[in-house]
Amino acid sequence: MKVSHAVAQFLRAQGIRHVFCVSGGASLWIIHGIAETEGIEFVCPQHEQAAGFAADAYARLTGLGCALGTSGPGATNLLTPLAASFYDSIPVLYLTGQVATFRMTGNKGVRQTGFQETPITDMVKPITKYAHTPMRAEDVIPCLEAAIATAKHARPGPVLVDIPDDIQRSELS
Repeated sequence: MKVSHAVAQFLRAQGIRHVFCVSGGASLWIIHGIAETEGIEFVCPQHEQAAGFAADAYARLTGLGCALGTSGPGATNLLTPLAASFYDSIPVLYLTGQVATFRMTGNKGVRQTGFQETPITDMVKPITKYAHTPMRAEDVIPCLEAAIATAKHARPGPVLVDIPDDIQRSELS
């Protein structure tokens, strides 16, 4: 099973029936996973900021929401609703796609190597309870479990998991 399908099944198991997202190259695998999984669907509100606010409202009604954006500007468009979720203590899982791990800048001393590579986890740390980029396929579901537990624990709040493109399309063993 691909990681993208495992993510969709995980979200469904958490009671999430709608993921609010705008498609982009770094998030398409997860969108396909959602589209091909029974009991969960994606809703496209045409802008990532609207997706984030929709997920925030969904969480206020159901207890947990999810918004998905692509890398670069798609991810940064989630900053305003993410901040709103943080200040209002709303448990929302914000997912972002990221460039493939082999395209990541790392310690190369350049601004970016991958197309629209943005250090979104570093950018959101002050306004999330948890922000992480899993770098191996087998780390994605444990990362999501930790994120959801953190989002709901004590004072609720938003979390962000940034999943690289090559990890999304990897097969789980």
